[in-house]
Amino acid sequence: MNCSNQHRSFRSQKGYTLIEALVAGVILMIGVSAASQLTLALITQDEMSQRTSTVLNYQENAAFLYRMGLSNAEIAKVLPADPAVDSLSVTRGQETVSNSPTVTEIPNMNLEYADVTVQFYPSPATQTWTAGIWTGGAKGVSRSLTLRSYRSRNSLTVP
Repeated sequence: MNCSNQHRSFRSQKGYTLIEALVAGVILMIGVSAASQLTLALITQDEMSQRTSTVLNYQENAAFLYRMGLSNAEIAKVLPADPAVDSLSVTRGQETVSNSPTVTEIPNMNLEYADVTVQFYPSPATQTWTAGIWTGGAKGVSRSLTLRSYRSRNSLTVP
């Protein structure tokens, strides 16, 4: 086999050049990087949603205890401490519900209510990311939710 036949056989072989392999590698790395950032965002959002759901359950339990007739101090004793909850407050009040002008035989009613407010930090982050690219997990952001709960006069009162 002479040198020119050997040269032709190398040319006829199919393959990738070094440049093509490098471009393919760069494209693959961009895709992997984007997927990892998306995964981080999704995991953090899932944790934040789970913490918010836990806090809403905590708040609904406090409102239920109010409707049962418990005092603020008793509600605080009954509910266990939750690491997602920063503070819980129960503000009581009365609301007068007036009847319709056409219905005069039913007197106006005074209803007791409580605004159950819970303040919490939705992110479990222990540090703030200062790069400024993605701030969904900032640790210093707090949320406050208020739920108004009405109580019947027939509610239990715990001595």
